[in-house]
Parts: sequence; structure tokens; C-alpha cells
Amino acid sequence: MATTTPPTDAELNTLVLAYLALVGIDLSVLPVDDRNAPADQTRVLSAARSVLRGTVPVISNYLIDVQENPPALYPAPFSVWTAPDDESL
Repeated sequence: MATTTPPTDAELNTLVLAYLALVGIDLSVLPVDDRNAPADQTRVLSAARSVLRGTVPVISNYLIDVQENPPALYPAPFSVWTAPDDESL
């Protein structure tokens, strides 16, 4: 298997800005780099890149165990599994 090249900061910035634009967030209203501001574009993008670089490898390295039950979006209530046969659905 070929090794992958990690994305550059510019590529991750493009990804983050695209995701934020999809949910209606516009970072251009923030100052570009102002340490006195509560938030600026540089710090927001840096934090987002840090999250992506930290969580994506962990998720992508997860190996699915075929013996495990897959998670369900709306699992049945516990009472359905534990009810006597005459009370089951």
C-alpha cells in the first residue's frame, strides 16, 4: 500500500472554509490576525487544522470488528430485549 501525503495547511484551510461556508459561517468578518481580538481568522483556521490532524488519523485507523454489532441510530428499548415471550411485540 502506498503511503499518503499529509495535506498542507493551505489544503486544510480550503477544506475548513468550504465546510464553514456550507453551514453559513463566514470567517471574512473576523480580523485576519489580531491577538487582541477574541477570535481571528488565523487562530480559527489553526485550531480547525489541529482538530483535523488529530482526529482524522484516529478515525481512519479504526478497524471494524465483523463480530461486533453495528451501532443503530434508534436502538430498540431495553425492555423489548428483556420482555417475556408473551409480552414481546
